[in-house]
Amino acid sequence: MKRKKMMAAVLAALMTCSAFTPAVAVKADDDVVKLKIWVFGEGSTEECEKVSEALSEITREKIGAEVEIYQTIDTEKLNLAMTSGEKLDLVCAHNLDRSGLVSSGMLLPLDDLYTEYAPDAAAMVKEEDTKALYFDDQMYFLPSNGDKARASGVMMRKDILDELGINADDIKGMDDFHDVLVKVKENYPDLYPLVPSWVGGGMQKTFHIDDIYNGLVVLENGFDPSDTTITSQYETQEWKDFCNYMYQWNQEGLLMPDAATSTDNSPMSTVGFADYENLIPGKEADFSKDNGHEFVSAQFVEPLKDTERNKGIWCIPAGCEYPEKAMELWNLLYSDKEVATMAAYGIEGVNYEWVEEGSVVKIPDGVKDTYTTYEWAWPNLNILPVFEGKDPAVRQELEEFNDSAARATSLGFVLDTSTIMNEITACNNVKQKYETPLQWGALDPEEAIPEFIEELEAAGLRTIHEEAQRQLDEYLAKQK
Repeated sequence: MKRKKMMAAVLAALMTCSAFTPAVAVKADDDVVKLKIWVFGEGSTEECEKVSEALSEITREKIGAEVEIYQTIDTEKLNLAMTSGEKLDLVCAHNLDRSGLVSSGMLLPLDDLYTEYAPDAAAMVKEEDTKALYFDDQMYFLPSNGDKARASGVMMRKDILDELGINADDIKGMDDFHDVLVKVKENYPDLYPLVPSWVGGGMQKTFHIDDIYNGLVVLENGFDPSDTTITSQYETQEWKDFCNYMYQWNQEGLLMPDAATSTDNSPMSTVGFADYENLIPGKEADFSKDNGHEFVSAQFVEPLKDTERNKGIWCIPAGCEYPEKAMELWNLLYSDKEVATMAAYGIEGVNYEWVEEGSVVKIPDGVKDTYTTYEWAWPNLNILPVFEGKDPAVRQELEEFNDSAARATSLGFVLDTSTIMNEITACNNVKQKYETPLQWGALDPEEAIPEFIEELEAAGLRTIHEEAQRQLDEYLAKQK
């Protein structure tokens, strides 16, 4: 319900875990099975139990299964559950290493299950949106229908822009943005002009790259079909220019002090004027609702549809006892509005109520939101109603936004990291030392970026690039 900041964590430990052997049990036709769903969210155990019980009344009738919903944003906890063999049937693997899950034998291949037990969803999914679900020509992940493309730019408090007489549409890039930040600093000394999006200097990327793997493997211009040469984000001129801007702005006092180590998970709701954000239809309304002020955005990078937004996050663990039923449940979550709405928003009259039947909901007055799910984490965002304050037309606008976005050259390509995981781990350790401090102006780019690249190369960056280039070339050759 409430928009939270994503907690990025790619866990190399997945690569060393033991493989599971699929256990497909035989059951009597009149038996009702129980399926455990793990989804990204922060709902209380008590509320999840209540919603699970209510949802089971529907799923028992529709597919002969009861459900148990468990919510967590703790990636380590989910990783431990999967590696220890805990009973899991349908998992939202957001922020887990997908390649590691597959190579470790922790997931079931889904090709036949998807075709036979998810016909309603399969009929709704475009072929283009299934490309990134495969490893070695087998489907291991299920498609998601939501923001399949992203633009990017900045989000700013509208009341302050209005008081300063500034129109957000006139802010076209970093130089314009700098001038606005200077005026905010001069006129609003109690606010930090530019703040992180979440703890530890978190920020959304506002670059034109096609990010194939975590900044280490990118195409410099995701909008140029002729650009197929692998590099790293940190070697692109755009990123170097960005770091120079941020270093200058830090010297001018335009950035939140100690932004790179901040423990504030939502400074925009308290002390910030602006931050960097991904932009999609409806983002301004969501952001305003979550942060207690009216916000408006300025776009710096046009919409791009890439693998990251289309890779699918739902999967069925190899230890699932009833994979056919798990797939039938996913099919309902994707295609059945009643099931999807209850799973995402809870019980009508308890966790939410209708403002406009079938299209707009709100949290009941006086009710504390204790079923804090993330609507984007469920299989089909576009089948869900919107919250009060957002135009229901935003769902159609999002579909049109996805369709009109530029297609990244590598769309559908998924890097197999199994042979380069040691190098990736070593490079990630180097990134922790340099990336965030550079992006928040705490290090002089002229000195630190060459050191950063040198240490990445020593950690195996070129080995990563050679393997990634080989795989990408093979993938692109098959697309011709």
